[in-house]
Amino acid sequence: MPTADRDIIKEAYLYAAECHIQQKRNSGEPYICHPLAVAIIVSTLKLDTPSVVAAILHDTVEDTPATLEDIEKRFGFEVRELVDGLTKINKIQFRSNEEKLAENFRKMIIAMAKDLRVILIKLCDRLHNMRTMDDMPMDKRKRIAQETLDIYAPLANRLGINGIKSELEDLCLRVLKHEVYQELRRKIAAKKSERLAYISDVKTVLEAEMTKYGFSDIQVYGRPKHFFSIYKKMIERHLEFEDIHDLFAFRIIVKSIKDCYEALGMVHAMWKPMPGRFKDYIAMPKANLYQSLHTTVVRPNGETAEIQIRTREMHETCEYGVAAHWTYKERDRTAQPSDAQKFSWLRQIMQWQNELTDPDEFLEAVKVDLFEEELFVFTPKGDVFSLPQNATALDFAFSVHTNVGLKCIGVKINGQMSPIKKKLNSGDMVEVLTSPHQKPSKDWLNFVITSKARNKIRSFLRSEQREKSRKLGRELLAQECEKRHLRLDDLEKSGDAAKLVKLARESTFEDVLVAIGYGRVNAHELLSKTFPMPEPKETIQEQIQRQGLDQARPEKKSTHSHILVSGYGDVLVNLGKCCLPLPGEAIVGFITRGRGVTVHRNTCPRALDTDPARKIPVEWAKLQIDENYHRCAISLKTQEKSGVLAEVTTMLSNNGVNVHKAEAKIEAGLTGLLDFEIGVKNLSHLETVITRLESLPSVISVQRKNLVKQRRLRRGRYSGGIS
Repeated sequence: MPTADRDIIKEAYLYAAECHIQQKRNSGEPYICHPLAVAIIVSTLKLDTPSVVAAILHDTVEDTPATLEDIEKRFGFEVRELVDGLTKINKIQFRSNEEKLAENFRKMIIAMAKDLRVILIKLCDRLHNMRTMDDMPMDKRKRIAQETLDIYAPLANRLGINGIKSELEDLCLRVLKHEVYQELRRKIAAKKSERLAYISDVKTVLEAEMTKYGFSDIQVYGRPKHFFSIYKKMIERHLEFEDIHDLFAFRIIVKSIKDCYEALGMVHAMWKPMPGRFKDYIAMPKANLYQSLHTTVVRPNGETAEIQIRTREMHETCEYGVAAHWTYKERDRTAQPSDAQKFSWLRQIMQWQNELTDPDEFLEAVKVDLFEEELFVFTPKGDVFSLPQNATALDFAFSVHTNVGLKCIGVKINGQMSPIKKKLNSGDMVEVLTSPHQKPSKDWLNFVITSKARNKIRSFLRSEQREKSRKLGRELLAQECEKRHLRLDDLEKSGDAAKLVKLARESTFEDVLVAIGYGRVNAHELLSKTFPMPEPKETIQEQIQRQGLDQARPEKKSTHSHILVSGYGDVLVNLGKCCLPLPGEAIVGFITRGRGVTVHRNTCPRALDTDPARKIPVEWAKLQIDENYHRCAISLKTQEKSGVLAEVTTMLSNNGVNVHKAEAKIEAGLTGLLDFEIGVKNLSHLETVITRLESLPSVISVQRKNLVKQRRLRRGRYSGGIS
């Protein structure tokens, strides 16, 4: 290390020691011991001098009177930025509710993407805290351990720092599953002499065989597997400790990739490989840049051994991850994280944090695409794609290309036709079948798991709904124009269109149409501000009636003034409660004893079963503007998430709907079912309301229901009137 670097590190130590002079750790030792230990761990990752200095100073701004301005003045802007990033991460709490958790994780990701050294130093800080937490209260130890297992260990894995990742997991197991940890430790220690003899034997045989094959400058290591790795295997495979035979891993370090494959051939010539246990991470590197050949072999005595073969460069990457790829200019020591751009997952997370405004969506995206294990699948041409565990064929289609996913109608998996929702396994060869006529549906969101697939499907559905709303908005505005003796096409070409855009507070005239279709803007109210409704002219018939000159008595309306019964004057009219017809839809009347005429929808099952002899023609009164509200029933299938009921009722209220009753329950598959009894003016009003409800992101489908059946539904979690 150059003298200048040693001097600045010494100065950082003296400054930090002075800042922390009054502080003690829980163990009673001077606090300065902690930042020094963190700096030592940072140096083992071979990070640069500013990183070591920042590690020494990482708690000064948060816990002492020191300021960022002091740090910059003494140690420069680069160290100040690193300390600032670490201070911000230290303030993040991960034990809050889901929304707060998502937002806090977002903050950490932003800090990490700004300078990866920040999270590398933080991992070293967390590692030392986990090593020295025995003097903390047990509840605090468990909280920190769970947070480490959920957040920091997976991050270390994604950054490729396997040494830190494995130690963090073992330390978490010691706290969270203390009895399990101690039992594993006891059982492994009981066979220590056998273990050492076994490792020595395998190592000796491998070294001798490789020398015989002409390999030079090689290294062979053997070690027991980590406790957490053994525990995880016991849980996943439902095994006892005694049933696990591959408790050891051996590494062969060679000079070149060519030597890796030749060494693999030598190992398989010596010992029989176990089927399905070979993995080529050289040809298909993991997302964290990890490369190695993995194989499990059976020795003549029946013992199994897991062997990893890699080059020295691959070994460096395995141990130090992104830190092994860190480059900086020798002249000014300014960090240049160019190699970190190889971490496509980090770029993806930054894209999500810009695109996903919903904290729940962001957190779910991170959990699935960042922390899940990977699987590898192939295209028919041999291209390799990495996907999270439990990914479906449709997830794969979207990973190939957005348009391939949007137009996907089916897949062939290993030559066999399969549904697009089928989960994939590592090694599957997948051929995607497409059609130019295919369009995504909301149902797709129920089984895709990758963020890319979910985001692209939602984007398409929003775009499609926007087009539907634009068309509906145009129709509604055209109707209002006709009432004012205007043509919408002429209005659109005139300067009045700009006035409407301004009045509606939208950006373009198309946005105005979409807003009308969505129900955010009322077409009648908007036009009335610029083009008031003309005064209605008195018709000839009205003049005759006003002057008392009419000779013929007009047909009297029935008790339901909006329904005319052919050939009858005042007659009792009832609407069928089974189907609740609305003004504007086809209806039929039936004479009922003692109850006048009952009116049904002409498609109503009860109407079809009624004696045709009792049938009587009826129609809606076309010349009357009916301002009454008519009851009907609708049913919505929704995503099961908080706030859906409020979102739906707000939309109903904004569209002039009376809500008489609402019932909610959860169906199989965790989808919500909302049933409403509502009041609307006519069929057109209902159709507009249904279209706008379908535009809500949380709504999967909307359908009209018969009220009689509606009342028979078992009440769910919510039942009651809503105003």
